Amino acid sequence: MVSPQVITTLAELNDFLTSNKYVVLNFWADWSKPCASMNAIVQQLSTQCPKLKFANIEAEKATEISLKYDIKSVPSYFFIKDKAVVESVLGADPSALTMKSLQFSSKATDVVVDAQEAPSQEVLDRIKQQEEKEKANLKERLHALVNKAPVMLFMKGTPDAPQCGFSSKTVAILNKDGFTFDSFNILSDPTVREGLKEYSNWKTYPQLYINGSLVGGFDIIKEMHEENELVTLKP
Repeated sequence: MVSPQVITTLAELNDFLTSNKYVVLNFWADWSKPCASMNAIVQQLSTQCPKLKFANIEAEKATEISLKYDIKSVPSYFFIKDKAVVESVLGADPSALTMKSLQFSSKATDVVVDAQEAPSQEVLDRIKQQEEKEKANLKERLHALVNKAPVMLFMKGTPDAPQCGFSSKTVAILNKDGFTFDSFNILSDPTVREGLKEYSNWKTYPQLYINGSLVGGFDIIKEMHEENELVTLKP
């Protein structure tokens, strides 16, 4: 069985791209259950499409590579020809990944790849159901977290040991305004860190919730504090 190449450094990737014309990069993370399901699809496709060379890259450990490809979420897939990205699939979409791989393989081999060799619809449906279940479970968990206390601060680090300047300044403002608050260190849980961005439709941290509703990030908190509006929100 053909297995994807494990790539950990930018130098290894450059050598891999130099040696292979048609490449598929799989950016994944070990904490992501959708990634685990999709990795099985990648393994199957690497055998099914021998003219393509697949590479597995653990996004949070291969930071140089992730920065190069501007990885914002996992899983992410990039189809590369002659070192240039020509296609991509973002997210756990087994159907899209399979069909793009088959099409890419057809271009690489100059023959039509039989789409009937793709993973069965039953397998695809099972992966999709698992992904939807994971999303529902995460949404339920995030809802519980933002309502864990009347005032919840999602920050980098802890109030006693902030790990970014904005988090530190936010803690100082809340203390100055006399807030009693609970907090969550988003650096301790990548699933919450990424999931809350979508849940709140707010892409940066810290994030302040009062009575389960998003107040905003540091800029808004600072402005409300300076206008003496933040203190009026105390439960």
